[in-house]
Amino acid sequence: MSERSVGKALERYFVEAVGRRIIVATFASNVHRIQQIVDHAAACNRKVCFLGRSMENIATIASELGELIVPKDMIVDPERIDSVPKDQLVVITTGSQGEPMSGLARMANDEHSRIRLGDQDTVILSATPIPGNERMVSRVINNLFRKGVIVIYEALAEVHVS
Repeated sequence: MSERSVGKALERYFVEAVGRRIIVATFASNVHRIQQIVDHAAACNRKVCFLGRSMENIATIASELGELIVPKDMIVDPERIDSVPKDQLVVITTGSQGEPMSGLARMANDEHSRIRLGDQDTVILSATPIPGNERMVSRVINNLFRKGVIVIYEALAEVHVS
């Protein structure tokens, strides 16, 4: 499996998510993966919103350094997330390891100040659980399923390669 296969899997799930909001959780440090997500969002005429302190910081710094290319008119400020129709939005967030205070965990627990997830959402966990984090990741996935969210993760699809 390679980053190319991850890109093809992401493309497939973006295309299949017609009428749905897409939330992708990945490592904030994986700028190449973030760029892949942004590129797929652009190909599907979607805007992107970076959520989570580390994700927002890395996206800003990587953009300033020219390592992450995101057209300015494509970025949605977290405060304006409700102004974009769900089916035109990709949220790139932290929490692929189930960390309790991460963006995705707070969304899964209905504790996020900006987003409430439901049956019109697709969540892609683009990371493999680090040993020791499996229980936290499973808890987040279970909470997402309880909300009716479509959840795509490494056990189902090639959405991550280390």
